Amino acid sequence: MPGEISGVTRVIVGVDGSEGGLAALRQGAEEASRHGAALCPVLAWTPPGGEAADALQPAPLDVRWHWQRQAETTLEKACEAVLGAAPFAMPVMPKALRAEAGPALVACARHDADLLVIGAGRRGPLHHLVYGSVVRHCCRHAHYPLLVVPFEGTG
Repeated sequence: MPGEISGVTRVIVGVDGSEGGLAALRQGAEEASRHGAALCPVLAWTPPGGEAADALQPAPLDVRWHWQRQAETTLEKACEAVLGAAPFAMPVMPKALRAEAGPALVACARHDADLLVIGAGRRGPLHHLVYGSVVRHCCRHAHYPLLVVPFEGTG
């Protein structure tokens, strides 16, 4: 089959809690199941205002802990929405990281047997100007197979 990927042992999926992220997680779970691979949902987050703002005015440790816990909770809810309640039918290794999404996902998908799955949804030009494009970053920098899952939300 053209475009078939073989030898996948880990499926890394970019998750952000959005409908597009859930679509990517659903597709990633299907790929992991098909390959008998581990599913590695990754939610990358940055502080409100970005890292530069936090460097100028560092948030207190309890606030940073709250942001990390919020990311972990969002990731847990996304996994439950797609996979059902734990224990899951496949190996699932979720990870919430304080990092820019594009570089974090590329860094996580660093082995020959990794497949990176990300969602591509509708976002306005202002969003891309301010935040950049995770899809564009991953397409330029990923060294291993990349699956971009299109998502056109309603509304």
